[in-house]
Amino acid sequence: MNYERRFNPNSKAKLDSPDRGEHFPVDAILDAAGVCGMLNVADIGAGGGYFALPIARRVGHGTVFAVDISAEMLEVIRGKLAAADAPKNVELVVGEDSATGLAEASCDLIFLSAVWHEIEDQAAALREFSRIAAPNAKLAIVEWRPDATPPPGPPQEHRIPRDKVEKAMEEGGWAVVKSDVVSATTYIVVGQR
Repeated sequence: MNYERRFNPNSKAKLDSPDRGEHFPVDAILDAAGVCGMLNVADIGAGGGYFALPIARRVGHGTVFAVDISAEMLEVIRGKLAAADAPKNVELVVGEDSATGLAEASCDLIFLSAVWHEIEDQAAALREFSRIAAPNAKLAIVEWRPDATPPPGPPQEHRIPRDKVEKAMEEGGWAVVKSDVVSATTYIVVGQR
């Protein structure tokens, strides 16, 4: 697949840039998504593990499925998991938004950060998320705000307004339970089955 909006792994250094926390405040986002306890979480488009590792620390005995289409990006996570203090509950999965490779009803939370705008067939992705969702699962989508001028982030024309994410989620069978700004440049929408 060669979709023009997909993140280029050659730019992976951006995923660990010092200012990333300003745009994607990990604790605030994970609190808003309800990440805690013994959840099994799919981090779709996990990239270099910016969220996968903190999620893994929060879910304790749960499992984080770090799903990415790029084996190169999963190798970045594998390198981080080799650290002595790294969480041991992360599984690396080569997959994509509409074909994750995860088992049916296996996830309590499906999490995407700065990925939704890259998805070519969002309806197909939502069908896959519904397939892997456990009963009462949540879907959390974190995205770049279109009212924030790039850089950083994707070009303005690739950014998706929050109300369009809410509408797509609802049309895909997810009830929106939270929709909020998380930084000057990003927002989160959380849906529940």
